[in-house]
Amino acid sequence: MSDATGPAKVIFVGGAPRSGTSVTHALLCTAPASNPYHPEISFIRPIFQSYALGLHLWQSHTNAFFQIPEHLKMHVGTLAEQSLLHVWRVLKKPEVLCVKDPLLTKDFPSVNAVMQRPCQFVTVLRHPHDVVRSQQEVYSRAGVPMVEGTVRKLSVEYMESYAHLNKPEMEGRAFHFRYEDLGNDWLIEQLHAFTGLNGIDSEQIWNSGKHVPSEAEKADPFFSPKYHRPINTERRFDRLKPEFQSIVNEVCLPLMESSGYLKNGDVEAW
Repeated sequence: MSDATGPAKVIFVGGAPRSGTSVTHALLCTAPASNPYHPEISFIRPIFQSYALGLHLWQSHTNAFFQIPEHLKMHVGTLAEQSLLHVWRVLKKPEVLCVKDPLLTKDFPSVNAVMQRPCQFVTVLRHPHDVVRSQQEVYSRAGVPMVEGTVRKLSVEYMESYAHLNKPEMEGRAFHFRYEDLGNDWLIEQLHAFTGLNGIDSEQIWNSGKHVPSEAEKADPFFSPKYHRPINTERRFDRLKPEFQSIVNEVCLPLMESSGYLKNGDVEAW
């Protein structure tokens, strides 16, 4: 494939932080047409976010630099295309570029709007109790206590991460599933049907566990011992304490009800 063409399409993997975006990305990267697993494309995130910001400040700022909003969209799309092509080249020019950044998830509608080549979005959900509990572990490793205000903030951000699933413009472009269902063959089949990627193989995830994390990697507060290991969706921690559960349930109930996530932390079998 030449530099002039780039990837046939770009697949963006998203979800709330600590929801399973890394394992989802690693799973899709087992497909021969995809690229190897790699870190987040966080450096590209501000480019996509500049589109919504430019529209929001159109009357006060942005219209001084563009005649119409469509020109802003083209400008941001060109910048994003240049950055994604750089990533594509670094990753040895795969047929399908598969990237992830959980903090970009809430901006998927903007990504969809400005992208100049075909793109798809794969979003992983996880019980919000477990997402917040995993965040609590990150905070603890960083020496920061988890308080009720933080739990409410994380719960609001959780809901924001999945707001794009209800956007009409994302219909047919976005696929979502539950982290808790990752071990099922039917999910692999659904991912194949949506992405068109042949050879998605859970047995080959993380390159069969050949990577040995360094001490520096393991010292990162965001590190998980599940990284670079076979898929394992079992809980590693005790459940979120009741007062935190109540806050999460209050904020996240609409998504919990539609996703089979119970208030006590259990997950309905689908």
